[in-house]
Amino acid sequence: MKIAVIILSILLIGAIGIIIFLYTKLKQTGKITKKTKDLSEAGILASGLAHEIRNPLNSIKINVQLLQEDIEDAIEDEELKNDFRETISSITYEIARLNELMTNFLTYARPTQLQKEDFNLSEFLSDMVNFMKVEAENKGIVIEYSFPEEDLIFNGDKQKLRQSLMNILKNAIQILGEGGKVKITLKNMRDLYLIEIEDNGPGMTEEFLKQIFVAFSSQRKGGTGLGLSIAKKFIDAHGGGIKVESKVGVGTKFTIILPASGNASLNNGEEDEG
Repeated sequence: MKIAVIILSILLIGAIGIIIFLYTKLKQTGKITKKTKDLSEAGILASGLAHEIRNPLNSIKINVQLLQEDIEDAIEDEELKNDFRETISSITYEIARLNELMTNFLTYARPTQLQKEDFNLSEFLSDMVNFMKVEAENKGIVIEYSFPEEDLIFNGDKQKLRQSLMNILKNAIQILGEGGKVKITLKNMRDLYLIEIEDNGPGMTEEFLKQIFVAFSSQRKGGTGLGLSIAKKFIDAHGGGIKVESKVGVGTKFTIILPASGNASLNNGEEDEG
């Protein structure tokens, strides 16, 4: 039994070691990206890291599963069994976090290719809200929304726009506690569509607001610091922008600004593809 616990401890240390190595390397890559403004180099590095890291990661996962199946039922001492389960839980958490970090970085590093189509923004946002309601309600958080009844057609990449908005909404839900509230509104302002996501959470300092879209910056414990960076990257690719207003102790409001035509850009008419 002691040998099993020792093996599990070694696996946990190995998982943590891989995460530290990955985090360090990705931060270095992020610095290169900011200096060169060339995500292609980051994409190459990310692909190489993915190959080198996922192999030992899968090995750790398989070994953990085998050990859990072989050992847990054989443990009679309840205290020891609880310790064993906590160790398994810690390893599983680190594996999941590493997978999330790797997936997010690959998304962030790769050049953005938009698959555009026409769709109704009101229906699109309603589907997203319905999907997130269960998670929010389980945490005692209320999602309010207000969308125009008229058809607001946008030409864009549904998957990437959904990921952008989901990253912002999930960030709010994860930060808010029980009794929290998120309000989502859609407005049509002449040649622009405005999507506002406002919460009554803890808010952000002016210092943090300056680096909110910088890769690996996160206020949330356990956050990868890439969700908002990805959101901005995809919104920029649509020729749009994101405005953030926040006050400590009051809350935060994200305003996603999209060209109503879906083709025009807020940046001198040029679409950023990555």
